[in-house]
Amino acid sequence: MIGARETLGAPLQRVIDLFEAREERWGTLLVLAIVVGLLAGCLALGLHAGTERLVQWLVPLAAGPGGIVLPACGALLGSWVVVSLMKEPTGHGVPEVVRAVCREGGRMRPRSIVSRWLGSLLHVGAGGSAGLEGPIVHSGAAVGATIADRAHLDERRRAILVACGVAAGIAGIFHAPLTGLAFSMEIVLAEVSALSLLPVVLAAAVAAALAQALHGDSTIFAAPLELSVSSTDLLLCLCLGLACGLGAVLLTRGVGWMDRLGGRLNLGRLGAPALFGVGVGLIGFFVPKALGDGYSLIHEVIAGDLSAGPWLLAGLFVAKLLASSLSLGSGAPGGVFAPSLVLGALTGALFHRVIEPWIPGDQLASVGSFALAGMGGMVAGTLQAPLTGILLVMEVTGGYGASLALMATTVTSLLVARRFERWSIYMRVLAEAGDLLRPGTDQRILADVRVSECLDDAVLPIHEGMTLADLVRVARRTSRNHFPVLDEDGALVGMLELSSVRELLLDPELARVTLVGTVMQEGGARVSADSTLAEALAQFDAANAWVLPVVEEDRFLGLVSKSTLFGIYRNELRLQTQEG
Repeated sequence: MIGARETLGAPLQRVIDLFEAREERWGTLLVLAIVVGLLAGCLALGLHAGTERLVQWLVPLAAGPGGIVLPACGALLGSWVVVSLMKEPTGHGVPEVVRAVCREGGRMRPRSIVSRWLGSLLHVGAGGSAGLEGPIVHSGAAVGATIADRAHLDERRRAILVACGVAAGIAGIFHAPLTGLAFSMEIVLAEVSALSLLPVVLAAAVAAALAQALHGDSTIFAAPLELSVSSTDLLLCLCLGLACGLGAVLLTRGVGWMDRLGGRLNLGRLGAPALFGVGVGLIGFFVPKALGDGYSLIHEVIAGDLSAGPWLLAGLFVAKLLASSLSLGSGAPGGVFAPSLVLGALTGALFHRVIEPWIPGDQLASVGSFALAGMGGMVAGTLQAPLTGILLVMEVTGGYGASLALMATTVTSLLVARRFERWSIYMRVLAEAGDLLRPGTDQRILADVRVSECLDDAVLPIHEGMTLADLVRVARRTSRNHFPVLDEDGALVGMLELSSVRELLLDPELARVTLVGTVMQEGGARVSADSTLAEALAQFDAANAWVLPVVEEDRFLGLVSKSTLFGIYRNELRLQTQEG
């Protein structure tokens, strides 16, 4: 009985040890998520406060003609901090985070914590027509990546801490934990699992609680007092969604056009922010409301205090669109959220002004309600993240009563935007560069694994001067059906499949006089050890083969088979998607 108990106890103890180890890893991850949430939340609050202070300090300069060059100076200084001082690439910040998760295993340099944080403070604080969200996402993600490296976490958990930093940054800057959660899941991780959900929720909640403790529980924007939405309004919101989708396409393409224009003019990574910044300053000289993050303009629109007709609203929309395209397309650090919210609010207000004469007042919601719906629609279309668009507007305004209008607008806007743009403003550059490879997806696995990991070098080669009778003696020592054929220098000259010469092998007389070099398959497909699984599978399909030789400058290294590739693929899929 004691022996039986010991026999049963050993496996049971292993299960208990595995469970305790897993719980310890879970506990460690949750504690680190709290730390990331605190640090990223502090960075978000500090960035917002610092930018507001800089804006107030620069007000006297912005009032006169000096305001024309002020955005250029801010864009130039902000870009210099990122490019020259911190040696970081230009961009919004969010695509770089997604690239780090998709291609670098979530690794980011510690200097990324402050590079775009300081750069965006200078750029937006000096009047740049952008937001602070992209930079704080980048900084928060770098906090998570740095802490994960210090804790020696694996790639899976490092990516989760990166998402924690992203969610905490969004939650801190907007006081919106649900938006931070949705953004990190929709944009950064592109997945929802038990392992990733709880730490990200915790980090976002900690950052939001910190923001609430310092600033109270008031929302960034005050929702209209009257938010009742009728069935007529819902139908109108579908039309508003169409307009928001087209506006999102204009913003996405506008930023892309300016980015390509800077490249064609060979302005360099500092020349484009300087020149485009002058353009932003000129726009701001005539339309001051187009400068900065535009939050004060959103306040006016939602409250109905902006006494502007359709043409003036359309002019404001065009001015903000051009200014934001110049600011973001220049490569200067700045976020997309704020321009999207402003353009969405203007779209909603303009839509309301256009249809107001045709619909009785008691059957039409307020201009603020349509502005809220437009904000959600523009964010959803630009980011191609509907849940983020809906939750963001609800949390920053408290306009939960407009949920149905938001849903109708965001869904329509997303459908329209995707009809014209396959990728969002964040993902376009990544997709074009082939960097949009999500963990656990076919593309990521096929790009991550190299043929060298699947190589079988325990192969008995044959020489072209051997006879088929010699081949029979070699074949008896292995169960293989495919043999590489080498020349006198050891270079691969062809392949020989036993089944293709079966008739000759069964005739001893022919086997003794037939040389391997006369019946082998010359040339043919081959792969290198550095090829990815995707490249190897393309070669397999092109050659309609099951086994291919692996070479390096004609030197034979071994064989690789489809069955081996599929086995490696299954193992890698398990590693990239495991939750323990």
